[in-house]
Amino acid sequence: MCGRTGLTLPKDKVQCACSYKPKNSDSYTKPPWLPEFNASKEYTPSHNIAPTDVTPVLVSATNFENDEQCGRVLKPMMWGIIPPWHKGDYKNHNLSTNNCRLENIKSSKLYSPILSNGGRCIILAEGFYEWQTTNKLSKSKQPYYIYAPQDDGVKVDEPDTWNNSFDKEKGWKGIRLLHMAGLYHVWQNEGTIIYSYSVITMESNSTMDWLHHRMPAILDSEEQIEAWLDIDNVKPDMALAYLKPVKVLSWHQVSTAVNNSRYKASDCNKRLPEEKKNKTTQKTLNSWFVKAEKRKSTESNDSESKKQKK
Repeated sequence: MCGRTGLTLPKDKVQCACSYKPKNSDSYTKPPWLPEFNASKEYTPSHNIAPTDVTPVLVSATNFENDEQCGRVLKPMMWGIIPPWHKGDYKNHNLSTNNCRLENIKSSKLYSPILSNGGRCIILAEGFYEWQTTNKLSKSKQPYYIYAPQDDGVKVDEPDTWNNSFDKEKGWKGIRLLHMAGLYHVWQNEGTIIYSYSVITMESNSTMDWLHHRMPAILDSEEQIEAWLDIDNVKPDMALAYLKPVKVLSWHQVSTAVNNSRYKASDCNKRLPEEKKNKTTQKTLNSWFVKAEKRKSTESNDSESKKQKK
């Protein structure tokens, strides 16, 4: 599952972070940023991106007209695909389309045609938030911030350590973004045009199953990125075969303030201080012991009641 992300880089830095070497080229190029058509909604850098927010998405240039000769472009899109058959207010389609399950794409009335028509995209993020569902002892779900492993000295929650830079010979040096596989669609109704996407999810592997049973399909190699975007030469079935559970990720606990999707402050992805983590752990243990004592007390009372009846 993926229900919240973070991306705080401005447009020009996102372009730099997505730079790549085209085939038969020795230098890095930045994908152009295409105009926005999303009901007047624009990309706004944020520490707490929620569904219906607009974020930059990497796509093949095949489906877009652009002046520059390039294979990839950046297109701002809204999170949550609007079904092609929906009419009227785009907010009222009443379907949950923030994520699409990898196992169901080919049989889906919504996603299968999009996949067949080349609607593959890559959602960019500095990290995503996930709430632990595997701890049955805790009454509240602890949120975590998950992100790509960074170079020594780079801390994802401390922008002053990123040292972002770009040049054509060396490419991007700075914070490493996550590349999440997704599907996108262009919805039109009475003159309104909205580009929207869904994040593809899959069963978690040992990297994340301690936290949640689902995880986004993360592309962690240039080969995977190239194949997913190459809608001209890589057919849908082959593209899906490139989606594998990522084996290496980093994470840390964050405050439950991120639970509120309207809260966008810079402390959303900050590492939870040790003393607060200890309090959370102790609270969970205390809850378990209280429940255990209650069970013992109930069993003891039941036993005593049975004796009296005899």
